[in-house]
Amino acid sequence: MAPTATAAETAACGVSAPDRDARSYGQYFTQDVHLRNGPAWDCDIIGQATTANNVDYHCTTGGFTYLRTASTKYGWVYNGYLVNGGTNVQC
Repeated sequence: MAPTATAAETAACGVSAPDRDARSYGQYFTQDVHLRNGPAWDCDIIGQATTANNVDYHCTTGGFTYLRTASTKYGWVYNGYLVNGGTNVQC
């Protein structure tokens, strides 16, 4: 029997995710970041955000968190670039 793929291996680019994390805006980036269109390094960069942006975490998968900035930009960001590692709420 073949091994089952992990969420990170099956994650597709060009996907969004539901807002499952009930916390409000206020989480921050640890550095300026690229917003990606999926939860993987090889997904396209669709925007940028700076450490000045407040963010609302939606959920996480494969080491990336889907989020919205206060300036209404949506995208996936690597958890290592988020204060406290992003959210622990799974997508």
